[in-house]
Amino acid sequence: MPNLEIRRYTPAVAGEWNSFVAASKNGTFLFDRRYMDYHADRFQDHSLMIYRRGKLYALLPANVAGDTLFSHQGLTYGGLIMSDQTTAADVVEIFRQLNATLREEGIRQVVYKPVPWIYHQQPAEEDLYAIVEVCDVRLTRSLSSTISREHPNTWYRIRQGGARKAQQAGVIIEETEDFQPFWQILTDNLQARYGLKPVHTREEINLLHQRFPQQIRLWVAKEDGVTIGGTVLYVTDRVVHAQYIAASPRGRDIHALDLLFQVVIRQAQEQHPYFDFGISTENQGTFLNEGLIYQKEGFGARGICYDWYKWQL
Repeated sequence: MPNLEIRRYTPAVAGEWNSFVAASKNGTFLFDRRYMDYHADRFQDHSLMIYRRGKLYALLPANVAGDTLFSHQGLTYGGLIMSDQTTAADVVEIFRQLNATLREEGIRQVVYKPVPWIYHQQPAEEDLYAIVEVCDVRLTRSLSSTISREHPNTWYRIRQGGARKAQQAGVIIEETEDFQPFWQILTDNLQARYGLKPVHTREEINLLHQRFPQQIRLWVAKEDGVTIGGTVLYVTDRVVHAQYIAASPRGRDIHALDLLFQVVIRQAQEQHPYFDFGISTENQGTFLNEGLIYQKEGFGARGICYDWYKWQL
């Protein structure tokens, strides 16, 4: 039986936490406390640190809401963060002890969002086996669209033609640190289509970009110096993920995003195996936005699942 100890995270051990994330086999910069804690006021943190024989062995970024533990509501994905020394048998035991600890704390349900495999530095799905063995899980599944550098697909003609149209219109693609014009387009689009605001405010995305300038990057399409579209990219070791995408009416008319993605995908594939567009499903995966996913498939992207597992304690 492994000698495991589960401790609550505190800011005093942020350095130890961040060092483990950086060296882990399935962590990304989203789990760095400098990223996680920008919205600490919105979530009641309940992150856990698992030690084996006194040495940090795994992490669980988490928050609680009511009697539910989430891993983590403020992140695209969460789950158990492991080192390359973490074994399957130990992970099974971690979940046994985790469930027992959470029951003692009055937690009655867990919502678990593992890191999708495209982000893994090496195979890291011991947790997916463990929760099936230990927990009575219910699955919620969303579908993202990802381009593999190893097996690229041909673009649809509408996307190829769109890129040519934008180029003929004189659209220029460039990286910038000025988020304001793009954020206005993004905010207007979300408000008009869904009555929503971006998850991050412009001030928050500026702050995060300052903390992670190489990982959070903005590319825009411009016509005559005016921003007409863009995408915010989250750059990890293996995946470039389009966190936000938006175009103005003029940008849509001249297919500015087609040219934009022609440029950024080509650049991303120079160093990264995968380019991920994000999910095209709604209502916790029960509705497929066919128009949205058709656009992404037009760039050669194909399906990757972002799963949520739920179980009662």
